[in-house]
Amino acid sequence: MCPLKLTSKAISIASDHRGVMLKERLKGWLHANGYAVKDCGTDSGAERVDALDYALKLVDEIKENRSDFAIGICGSGQMMAITANRFVFIRATLLHAAAESAPAREHGDANMLVLGADTIDDDVAKDILKIFLETTALGDRYAARRERLAKLDVSGL
Repeated sequence: MCPLKLTSKAISIASDHRGVMLKERLKGWLHANGYAVKDCGTDSGAERVDALDYALKLVDEIKENRSDFAIGICGSGQMMAITANRFVFIRATLLHAAAESAPAREHGDANMLVLGADTIDDDVAKDILKIFLETTALGDRYAARRERLAKLDVSGL
């Protein structure tokens, strides 16, 4: 089990058709490590679906305070991350290596982990997830940076 649990709420997870297999494996890892999981779809890799739609479901889970953290998986991870980061309360991070996970949480207080099912294997994904869920955000200059980020208004650009 993970020694530190960042949340008692369910972790929301979703994927497009290309990420279903990885999503199922990560759900198993989460359950085995004592986390509640809310599966926001999709349930089958047989029919093509749009990652954007599933990213929006994860955004809604965080917006409505049903989850503190979300995991989005699509082929490259790009569409999940781009979509989620349109919302000021989401800090989605697309990771490819375990070494990226701690800084994403410590420096950026990432609340959504995005993975590319076509770009990493299961073991790397599990390592990334484990570190992500064991790492807390740092204070000081990183907290100040996150506050500045939250105040940015990109709608007028």
